[in-house]
Amino acid sequence: MSQITLVITLASLLLLGSNALSATYTPDFDPNYRPLPSTDEGGLWYKVDKLEADLRNSPHRVRFPELNEYLQSMVCALAGEFCANIRVYLIDNPHFNASMAPNGMMVVHTGLLLRVANEAELAAVLGHEIAHFLRSHQIKQWRNLRDSAASAIWIDVGVALFTGIYGLAQMGTLGAALSYNRGQEEEADLYGLQLLAAQGYDPMAAPRLWISIAEERALDTSKEKQNAFFATHPRVEDRQSQLLQEASRYTRNEYRGTGDELQTLLAPHYFAIMRNHLQLQEYQQTEYLLGKHEQLGYPKAQIEFFNGELHRLRKGEGDSNKAMEAYSRTIQMPEPPADAYRELAYLKLKGNETLEARLLFEQYLAIHPDASDREMINYYIESLGTNDHE
Repeated sequence: MSQITLVITLASLLLLGSNALSATYTPDFDPNYRPLPSTDEGGLWYKVDKLEADLRNSPHRVRFPELNEYLQSMVCALAGEFCANIRVYLIDNPHFNASMAPNGMMVVHTGLLLRVANEAELAAVLGHEIAHFLRSHQIKQWRNLRDSAASAIWIDVGVALFTGIYGLAQMGTLGAALSYNRGQEEEADLYGLQLLAAQGYDPMAAPRLWISIAEERALDTSKEKQNAFFATHPRVEDRQSQLLQEASRYTRNEYRGTGDELQTLLAPHYFAIMRNHLQLQEYQQTEYLLGKHEQLGYPKAQIEFFNGELHRLRKGEGDSNKAMEAYSRTIQMPEPPADAYRELAYLKLKGNETLEARLLFEQYLAIHPDASDREMINYYIESLGTNDHE
């Protein structure tokens, strides 16, 4: 994080004398706009409306009321009079992504929530996507592709983009079909900064987030081509200098969204969301994220547990011992996850420490009596008890 602070500070000093703001952006349509069904745009809206109806009932949709209300209220603040035009859907997907459909459907992945440091950084991404919507970039891009096979791909794999249900092999085709042009991305960046500043957020949150994302992605660049967000957006490094320059033009004495409101809301759901993140198998990046989460104040016992999970799943040299040490530290902390006892028990069992394994299995069930694997754990307890007696 010190590197991020240094870059931001140096950029601010270099650009301190520049006060002229970029052009002011305005929406392409009014809040009551809806295309006629007989038009090309009306046909596209019809297809996306059907997609939204499916997404509304998707099992991948996260339905925590407080998080959904929080996101919708942020979008309403940023979108202003267009609040009623945008519906937000939080999707259980570990990738860093948010996307906007031409009919006003916005999708936010849980992986985005894990990577923003505060509300202002989250607002930077939401503002960028709202800017794409207000400037009609989706329909403009679709019209550019209309006479090519890519326009069919736009529709056929739209569900993959907006729900996050896709295979890695689809990403190259999807990226080619859906990527905005450079001018549209720059416009969304600048309009997004304008929306941030209008609501009292620090525009510097945008470059600050992208520098952090660049640091994370640098740990494993192989995944960049597989993520829908990185397949359809410019390289992280390419947008940093312009965002730093443009954000520094805004000045304000105080900013909103720099506290821990987001962490407070996310903390009760952090365990479930972070567990899903481990499916990405991005172990170096996970270490980076856990270090960031510790600084942000997420539950310490859960962070230590996921350190154990990281080493257990990676299975590199020395990882088994590191996992055992992390789980051991976890169960010494207040409110440890019950799973820490179970995973430590399995490792003890593998090391023939049967008495300790049995005690840990018993503690696991004492904390989590309704565990779905209760019968299996009871089998281990009975077997280990017998072996110990013999």
